[in-house]
Amino acid sequence: MRDSELIKRIKQGETELLDVLIESHYDGIYRFCYYKLGDREAAYDCAQETFLHLLRYMDTYVEQKRFKAYLYRIAGNVCMDWFRKNSVQFAGEELLETIVREDSELKRVELSDEVLRALQVLSPVQRDVVILHFFYDFKLREIAQITNVPMSTVKSRLKQGMDKMKAYMERSR
Repeated sequence: MRDSELIKRIKQGETELLDVLIESHYDGIYRFCYYKLGDREAAYDCAQETFLHLLRYMDTYVEQKRFKAYLYRIAGNVCMDWFRKNSVQFAGEELLETIVREDSELKRVELSDEVLRALQVLSPVQRDVVILHFFYDFKLREIAQITNVPMSTVKSRLKQGMDKMKAYMERSR
């Protein structure tokens, strides 16, 4: 069942379908939070908080083209709130290596140490766009929704990020 159908039925009172909706997105949201925070406990808490926000505001949700992008925007905001409260820095290369080892989807993507190091030369906002686009296959307009910035900003961050990574990789050879 598609997300839009699930949400429609949940709003009509079939609250048991909440479990189906949450289960279908939980792993992705958890991995996203873990990528952002670098801490399993914090990622678990933020994933839970993401779905609590969703439940709290489900009645006011207006159908959008892609529910997944809406949900990832909530998760991004929850993670930013966690950062503000805890003043934690991005964990860097070690975190990405852990994600690659633990995430079955990402296991299929073979990232060399060189690519991991190249990701570290990016600013956090550039890294977010590159990761969302290449690791999670989000379209640019969806990334714009998730990060709450104009599409032109997403395009420039992606291009600048890819240019920085390319330059880094050429220098390191």
